[in-house]
Amino acid sequence: MNELPAIEVVYDALNALYHNPDPISKERASQWLGDLQKSIFAWKVADQLLHVKRDMESCYFGAQTLRTKIQFAFHELPSEAHNSLRDSMLNHLKQINEHTNTVIVTQLCLALADLLLQMTSWNTPIQDLIQKFGPKNNFETTHLWPLLEVLTVLPEEMGSRTLRLGANRRSEILKLFAASTEDVLHLLDSCLTIPSSDRLIGVRLLRCFSSWVHLQAVTLHQLTSCATLVHVFATLSSHHSTPLLHEAASDAVCALLQVVADQENEDNTTQNGQLTSTLNELRTLEDSLVQSIKNLEPAYHLAVAEEDTEKALNYCRVFTEIAEALLHRMLESTKNNNGTMNTSNLFGLLDLVLTCVGHHDYEVAEVTFGFWYKLSEDLYHANDDDRTIKFKPYIERLIGAVCRHCQMEPDHEGVLEESDDFAGFRSRVSELVKDVVFIVGSASVFKHCFYSIHGQNNLPWEVTESALFIMQAVAKNILPDENEVVQSVVESLLQVPESAHAAVRFTTLLLLGELGEWMDKHPAVVEPVLHCVLRSINDPSLAVAASNSLEAITSICRDHVKSHFDILLQVVSALVTLPIPTETAVRVVKGVTKVCSRLPDHQIADALHQLCKIHVDELTRICQTENQSKVVAKTSSDPVYWLDRLASIFRNLSVNIKKGEQHPCQSVITYTWPCLSVTLDKFQTDRRVMERCCRCLRFALRLIGHQSAPLLQPLVTQMVRLYNTHHHSCFLYLASILVDEYGSESECIGGLISMLEALLPRAFQLLQEPQGFCHNPDTVDDLFRLFARFLQRNPAAFLQSPALTAVFDCALQAAALDHRDANASVMQFLSELIHTTRTREEKLSFELRDQLMSTMLRPKGPILISTLITASIFSLSTCSLPNVADVLLEFMLVDRQSISSWMEQTLENLPRQSPSGCVAVRPEQLQDFRHKVIRAETSLELSNALRDFSRLYR
Repeated sequence: MNELPAIEVVYDALNALYHNPDPISKERASQWLGDLQKSIFAWKVADQLLHVKRDMESCYFGAQTLRTKIQFAFHELPSEAHNSLRDSMLNHLKQINEHTNTVIVTQLCLALADLLLQMTSWNTPIQDLIQKFGPKNNFETTHLWPLLEVLTVLPEEMGSRTLRLGANRRSEILKLFAASTEDVLHLLDSCLTIPSSDRLIGVRLLRCFSSWVHLQAVTLHQLTSCATLVHVFATLSSHHSTPLLHEAASDAVCALLQVVADQENEDNTTQNGQLTSTLNELRTLEDSLVQSIKNLEPAYHLAVAEEDTEKALNYCRVFTEIAEALLHRMLESTKNNNGTMNTSNLFGLLDLVLTCVGHHDYEVAEVTFGFWYKLSEDLYHANDDDRTIKFKPYIERLIGAVCRHCQMEPDHEGVLEESDDFAGFRSRVSELVKDVVFIVGSASVFKHCFYSIHGQNNLPWEVTESALFIMQAVAKNILPDENEVVQSVVESLLQVPESAHAAVRFTTLLLLGELGEWMDKHPAVVEPVLHCVLRSINDPSLAVAASNSLEAITSICRDHVKSHFDILLQVVSALVTLPIPTETAVRVVKGVTKVCSRLPDHQIADALHQLCKIHVDELTRICQTENQSKVVAKTSSDPVYWLDRLASIFRNLSVNIKKGEQHPCQSVITYTWPCLSVTLDKFQTDRRVMERCCRCLRFALRLIGHQSAPLLQPLVTQMVRLYNTHHHSCFLYLASILVDEYGSESECIGGLISMLEALLPRAFQLLQEPQGFCHNPDTVDDLFRLFARFLQRNPAAFLQSPALTAVFDCALQAAALDHRDANASVMQFLSELIHTTRTREEKLSFELRDQLMSTMLRPKGPILISTLITASIFSLSTCSLPNVADVLLEFMLVDRQSISSWMEQTLENLPRQSPSGCVAVRPEQLQDFRHKVIRAETSLELSNALRDFSRLYR
């Protein structure tokens, strides 16, 4: 856009966007308005729209445009224009009244907050805002709404990565906020006494309080004397608080408790056995909070009695948060009682949390799960039996309560659907019980649940089922040599009649499967359990549980069920008729394959052939179908349905052979290859099928190793042809498997290099397209994994390839790609490449190593170092920095002096200011970073240095 558009043209475009029924006109208007927002003229247009206030749509567009311009393009404005922009923004906020649309207010407040954070010349912004918009003489002003909104979003926006404020500016802002907290708290306290016509003023006030507390700019002393905090608890205690107000008060307490938890976790040291003043203040606040929160228990019970679940959830959050915040103190109190609060008072918080676990709605109980996870983790790492035993009664109550929550409705028919919310809750209960059960002992829970239902003839089915469900959660922890109760459990499970409720039978089958390790040591029960499972597998309602159980039994007890292999083969053949998910069927095939591995050597090849033939025949039938539109995903007409089963066979078969012997699976894979080859050609446009085919071939190649050599030539030829046509990156991955298997073989390396050179042109062409690296991270990942495999298996051949220079240049471009897996592969390649210069392997001559340094790494070293440093600062996520650190460390082990020089050049060229004009980095910080990098001896030191330095720009 080259010139300022007339305001009427803007209104016409907005009218077309919001009101024109023609989709083409809408699209054209949207494109034009988007271009306007990117242009320098957007500042003036947005300001004008907000001044005119013709309609809601134009005002929203103006507010939203101002916000995005300040957020992303603040650098477009000269510094002398900042004051006029601020004054204009304040004027817009002054026009807000009770009729202004909320979304417009939000955008304007966000815009002002982003301006404040980036405008370094505004020295007293908080005080100025309060002075301009705050109440005068204890009378409400109409501007309290935008004032509270700005103050609320300010702390939240400070963490916005899109603003790229940098650590130095954030530090300045934190100091500015800390100096303003008295003013903010005084404002909030004074607003409590001002009558207001705004129904939501109380909610806005508490949200603002939460935001500032969460920022941790408010001191502990300020909190203890804050009238707003008293108001928060009064709101929570009041029976008449509206749902929004009650939730806002709960959020405020939770924000405060998070601050307490952070303070508690800091190293509050003691001096000469005395608590520091800060810790004294913290303890005083904690004791006050504990008492105030305990006083909320009657209000919680009232909410339960009135079936107000939303308020009950809020109380539960508060009770759980304080228990978690003081968990460290609670644990310490079990060793010594040196705090101001006695142990029973602290442990009383556990009673509060358990009260919520006992709520009739399982959603309330689930709020507490995070706390129990944290407790179990801390106790596990403490590894102190005396401390753990003190929590045993509470965990027993917890397990009893969640067991009751897991009971289905008495009138429920059949089994739970996997997609059912309640099934999801039960799954999370199972994970929780597994996590905390060590505190009370798995055997104890198992026995207690069994004895609670054993011999009880009149128990409701849902009680029996929930007990079995909890037993299932801990069954794997039962020691295989247990002889007290498991035998009786198994016998009882085998006697569950077919007339029992389907859910009871379903959970019974799952429990039997979980006892696989115990059964492996008690083979007498294996056969009757197997027959029980096989009888149930044809029942549609039990097929999933029976299949899961069968997979466990065949995987663990494979030596005891190999005599039944023929029956298991029939089960595999019949899987297509069973109403079970594909993943479950694959697990069954996995278990049967493991049984196949235990057959006598002379039987394995034939058994494996039969097992594979079931799937090869079906794949062949699909490939012979002319109409591909009949292929329906996740059904038997889908090639993936059968490819996943074949892959499971090749992946899980384990056969020990002596050197020189023919692998019993070689003939089977040779038999399977033509079918896989036809599948590759038939479905070459379907990326999903190609990926599964390549996965299947990967496991087949890994299974028989070098004995797959006869397949090498036809496989490579087909891979290259298909990749050059459809560029599926899975072929690059499969190529890396071939290099891994055959790269060390002198007779194969020439063909593998030729394969590489045939694949590269299409891969490079794809990556050189606009945004090619961003749009094809899988290609980057698989391509550089392939390069790294060459360096690992045959570096000499790879380094002599004429493609090496192009590969290195591609790595320089890919280094800034912010994709975790792709970046890891690129950095691994660079590390391996640099490492070859200092390897002492006989197959890599000194001349080759010296040539790599003199012709590539030294000439292109400055570019590489600059690319890695700038990518770490401006492009890569923090999780990728350890990969960059590995490359830097490897290079420094080769030539630390050159790295130091190149680092200095790179840092010299870095911008000293952020786009908004804030000081991003100071000279002493640059030198400190350089020294940390050059002196680093480990990848961890380098990674930490990169992380800390990158924060200066983010």
